[in-house]
This record gives sequence, structure tokens and C-alpha cells, in this order.
Amino acid sequence: MPEAEASAETRDHYGVLVGWKHTSVSDRLILQLQTMLAAGQAPKGGIDTSNVVMTHQQATVLANYLLQVAGAQPPPQRRSRLERWFGS
Repeated sequence: MPEAEASAETRDHYGVLVGWKHTSVSDRLILQLQTMLAAGQAPKGGIDTSNVVMTHQQATVLANYLLQVAGAQPPPQRRSRLERWFGS
């Protein structure tokens, strides 16, 4: 592969996150991120889709990291049905 093509494929891309979804496959998670790329990086109105395959442990570490850098708290744990019935 010519060097010019390799550098074009490996350069960083910057965009705005516009959507995401996930799919669980066995013991893995596929996180699909959709970004609107900056002008000049994609065709007009182009949405770039990236698929990231990770373990559930990696997803948990990523989620905790994002909560930390955003200065947010994880959602409160749901009380069990028994705790809700008996007010514990």
C-alpha cells in the first residue's frame, strides 16, 4: 500500500457524537458509535459509524471512566422487590 494511502487511513478523525447503540454477542459487547464528521472529512451530511468490540468488563471500566470525567454519579441502585414491599 502506498504511504499516502496509509497515512490517510490512520489519521485521526474528529466529529460530534450523534448516536449510539449496543449489541450483546455471547461474552462480548459491540458498541456502535455514530458521528457527524467535521467539514472536509466526509461527504456532505455524512455520518461515520464505528463498531467497537469489547468485553463486559471493558464496557464497565469505560462507563466508570466517562462518569468520572463528566463529574457525574452513577444512577442509584434499584431496590429489590422485597425491599420495596417491606420498606427496607
